[in-house]
Amino acid sequence: MAVYTYPACFLEEPEGGYSVIFQDSLVGGGTCGKTIEEAMKMAMECLSLVIEQYTEDGKVLPKPKEMDVNKVIKKLGLEGQGYKGFINYVSVDYESYAKEHLEKSVKKTLTIPRSLDIKAKKLGLNFSQVLQEALTQKIKSQGK
Repeated sequence: MAVYTYPACFLEEPEGGYSVIFQDSLVGGGTCGKTIEEAMKMAMECLSLVIEQYTEDGKVLPKPKEMDVNKVIKKLGLEGQGYKGFINYVSVDYESYAKEHLEKSVKKTLTIPRSLDIKAKKLGLNFSQVLQEALTQKIKSQGK
């Protein structure tokens, strides 16, 4: 089980809701929510998407670093504006996320010559399976 945990700064917005900021080195790490529950849910989704991008790009995820609310507020140029916040750890089970979001099937429409369609049907070939096998082989041959 691949569980990833990173600290996040939850800032209360003056107009309501929460902004969520992950550490600087976690590129793409930020989201928001109207309630604390929604902000946490969005933070988990955001962290999952960041991990997905790092994985696809073959990059190593940065190690989690301690965060300080006041430093985040200062870095964002929000001092003296009444912002309050807190640090909370956000955890995601990336394997479960990937299984639910990345491995589910998507429908694709394609065009093939009629002669191939006739021959494949005569052989009882499963078009989806053949396409998946061909794509997997092509991706492996490209070294990706």
